[in-house]
Amino acid sequence: MRKLLKSYKTEIKPTQEQIQKINKTIGTCRFVYNFYIVHNKEIYETEKKFISGMDFQKWLNNVYLKENPEYSWIKEVSSKSVKQSIMNADKAFRRFFKKENGFPRLKKKGQSDVKMYFVKNNPKDCYCERHRVNIPIL
Repeated sequence: MRKLLKSYKTEIKPTQEQIQKINKTIGTCRFVYNFYIVHNKEIYETEKKFISGMDFQKWLNNVYLKENPEYSWIKEVSSKSVKQSIMNADKAFRRFFKKENGFPRLKKKGQSDVKMYFVKNNPKDCYCERHRVNIPIL
């Protein structure tokens, strides 16, 4: 038996503060995605090895951000959004190594489909009512 999925197309009207938070999150996700690709390319060229998304995340949080405090703005957005963008880049690399896709491309502002990940800790965080959609964090 097939399960039917419902989808809702909706338009949100965020406040100015929410717009800033959305833009900051999307920009940070794009930066981290690109940083992972560039860093992995450099490591591969020098050491001939690939760094997984989990290892990159540990290195980013525990080493890189401590040594480079000017990038502390990465911590200002949801950690789950940052992690999801790293895992998306990791998936792109894995597909490249399996020869399913070409080499991962860098995301460019205004030209790329950068996604924003919403945290869903429990089913009541993101729910739909008759004419309302409740999205967490915003």
